[in-house]
Amino acid sequence: MRFGISARLTLVLALVGLLVAGLTGFYAFHVSRGLLVQSSKDELLLSTQVLSRRIALTRQEVSRNLMVLASHPAAQASLQPHAEGAQAQLATLFKVLMAANPAYLQIRLISARDHGLERVRVDRDSGTLQEVTGEDLQEKGHFAYVSETLKLAYGETYLSPIAINHEQGSHAGLDRPTLQLATPVSDTNGKALGLLVINLDLDGMFALLSADLPEDFALYLANHEGDYLIHPDSTKTFGFDRGRRVLVQDEFAEAAKLVDQSAENILLQADQGPHAFAPLLAAFVGRPVLANSEETRLILGLARPLEGVLKQTDQLGQTIVQIVVLVSVACALLAVLVARALTRPINSMIAAVHRFSNDNKVLPLPVERSDEIGTLARSFARMQGQIRKQMDDLQDSREELEHLAQHDMLTELPNRRMFMDRLAQAIARAERTEEGFALLFIDVDNFKNFNDSLGHAAGDAVLKTVARRLASHTRKVDTVARLGGDEFVVMIDNFSERNLIAAFTEKLLAALKAPMVFEGHTLCVEFSIGISQFPDDGSTAEEVINNADRAMYRTKAGGRNGYRFTSDTNTQPNLL
Repeated sequence: MRFGISARLTLVLALVGLLVAGLTGFYAFHVSRGLLVQSSKDELLLSTQVLSRRIALTRQEVSRNLMVLASHPAAQASLQPHAEGAQAQLATLFKVLMAANPAYLQIRLISARDHGLERVRVDRDSGTLQEVTGEDLQEKGHFAYVSETLKLAYGETYLSPIAINHEQGSHAGLDRPTLQLATPVSDTNGKALGLLVINLDLDGMFALLSADLPEDFALYLANHEGDYLIHPDSTKTFGFDRGRRVLVQDEFAEAAKLVDQSAENILLQADQGPHAFAPLLAAFVGRPVLANSEETRLILGLARPLEGVLKQTDQLGQTIVQIVVLVSVACALLAVLVARALTRPINSMIAAVHRFSNDNKVLPLPVERSDEIGTLARSFARMQGQIRKQMDDLQDSREELEHLAQHDMLTELPNRRMFMDRLAQAIARAERTEEGFALLFIDVDNFKNFNDSLGHAAGDAVLKTVARRLASHTRKVDTVARLGGDEFVVMIDNFSERNLIAAFTEKLLAALKAPMVFEGHTLCVEFSIGISQFPDDGSTAEEVINNADRAMYRTKAGGRNGYRFTSDTNTQPNLL
């Protein structure tokens, strides 16, 4: 049987159409698969960085809680003889703080005398808070966290190495991964009378911090030498406590760059060794420990199964198979009639797919045609729409995570990270133009009273109102941010004259102090403000913030409800 040219052309066109559609579909699937894997890696890295920032904020929050306790009059009084009343008051404060923070396993006040005897101690035990008294109080002077903390200046924080707690009598904290933060309690001369210690449940703290992560995300944490502290397989954690080392760089070879500090973060696809049959996508970041500690660096990582990521391409693969089938049928039926016209629209569609896969730009497709070419074009358009939707969803997720990383969720103000970026820009601009600026460190006086008397909803309402008033009474060129808790900062750009700064502060303080109404209650809120100027009060961001913070605390010490410049030598704050 001889085939005529029409039959042969039909067969050739059908085969060519099948080949072109198959190759195009495979190429589009392969490129889309690569884009999806890369987007998942980027999402992992961003999630890891956000979690790292949350950990830093949690550590800062614990340090602030320690400072609140250390500055309380009952702390010093409890270290004196016959201080039962003060000790009872301090124990009550410990219980309130532990009730609000489930990750706190233990809070103690330890004396610098009597071999480091515990004076006040509250433990978490079987879901309840237990005050330890009398002969059950222990001497802790031989522990490093006691001797190292007593060497620190007032306001500094000691962070212990993360380890299994083997201190006897630790109740719920015994034999659990524990992190200890401590600060000295000093007299008016700066002499350390004792120290306050908070024991943190490492597993509980990370469970709270990672609660918003997807279910298939696995969390890793290692110390500066690479020893696992958190791992999906609990048998690999704290190997050094059992006489063996289980290291992150042994499981993920590229993590050695984080251990030797030659890299700050890594992205990898683990598909060898223990992960040969279940490959992972992983992101790791190495962050320095910004506290007095033997633990110089922590390595944090997130991973997810590659299989879960690739499942998202199943629908795309099905669509591509449908397209290939449609092309084959269309070429077989219409090749004789449209052989010449067939090459042009197919070539245009191939170009559109290549353009879309290369730079994600959509070229016009002949979707208006009513024949198989039109069906093919519409199928390609649907495929492009699905890919674009997936990529848009991933972009939206990245933008949402970036927004959360830079803004305070309660007040929608910039958070510490964004503020520090803007402060660095302001310093660079001021050094270039030789124009200074001022920084106001604002703290709500007695903020805890609103939470205690009216509930946390009242405290949240106060913070939101303060944020709105700060935003409405400052210029667009100024920066308003919430650092955490009840602490806000305002950076006034191009303000260098003290009298203008004082006038601005007084107007702002008057606006902030206007009565607030919450559920029928009129709230009278007062504020303590510390002011620093660049470059007079510091040449770096840390110096400018710290000096404003110190000025704010001097305002509180001088009677609250006012403001003070860093350079002020008088003992009383400027009151409104």
